Amino acid sequence: MVQVYFLSEIYLLISAMIFLADRYGMNVIILLNVRSFYLAGRRRQIAFPIIGALLTIGLLFSPIEPGPIVIGDLLPAVCVLLCVFNYMLALGSSVQGNYSTKRDRFLGWFALCVGIVHFLFPRIVIL
Repeated sequence: MVQVYFLSEIYLLISAMIFLADRYGMNVIILLNVRSFYLAGRRRQIAFPIIGALLTIGLLFSPIEPGPIVIGDLLPAVCVLLCVFNYMLALGSSVQGNYSTKRDRFLGWFALCVGIVHFLFPRIVIL
């Protein structure tokens, strides 16, 4: 479905902005704004992984045409699921909002690249 595709693109972009804010936030202020909006409320921090989990299910079972079910949007679904796991790890840690590890930067760049490639080529299977 196109709605799930659009929401996954937005989710990947916001996730990339949150994960890359610690490293590149001083040069690109919007990254800090997005991360501070995310960290402002505990409900947002809980709702964002839940939305990501629902998006993962939506991507797997309703891919963009002509993609087959499950493997049609596999790469974006895996990327969204990795972002969900990273958000869940951050919720469980004692330091809230610290996304400055190499894993977070890698995941931020990975989410950004997957989002861009999936936006440019939405009908290619596995992208």
